[in-house]
Amino acid sequence: MRVCEIFESLQGEGALAGRPMLFVRLSGCNLACPWCDTPYAQEGGRDMSVGEIARLIAASRLRYVCWTGGEPLLQAGELQAVATKTADKRHCLETNATLPVPAGVFYHVTASPKSLATAPPPADAYKFVIGAQTAYDAEGVRSYAQRYGLPPDKVFLQPQCTEAEEALEGSRRLWDICVREGFSLSPRLHTLLFGNTRGI
Repeated sequence: MRVCEIFESLQGEGALAGRPMLFVRLSGCNLACPWCDTPYAQEGGRDMSVGEIARLIAASRLRYVCWTGGEPLLQAGELQAVATKTADKRHCLETNATLPVPAGVFYHVTASPKSLATAPPPADAYKFVIGAQTAYDAEGVRSYAQRYGLPPDKVFLQPQCTEAEEALEGSRRLWDICVREGFSLSPRLHTLLFGNTRGI
């Protein structure tokens, strides 16, 4: 498997924010979003075997594993093999919603569509990044959620940001629509506390 980085931290976004997790960031992505906050994961990385990654996961004291990228489902077969070997862990997925999600593998799936042109996949949470560079705004997400019947409590709005002040200002802008529509705010805890520090 092509791996960008593996580290322990707290989840900073979405429905599981604040929860300690082992993050496995895989290299490679099938998109090239101009607002991507992890462009270093689009290529490069190091090769690791399924067994190596499974041993690292098994050795972690943390129960939750977050698969992220890049787009981790580009390596879905190997990912499933690791999850099978470490089935006592709670495997969580962060995906850009362009590839099918294997059934029965993940404890929690967060889909983060980068376009509102296609129907969303089944997921536990839907995260939409809102900012000057993104492909949609909050009102567009509201219409999208209504069109596809997404439950409001599964919809998370997140400011596009890489620094703490951007996170604060962006969260303020999203506050009212979250209250009005019943959406949740995903403020990016790691950015608020550590800015654009990698591996947090």
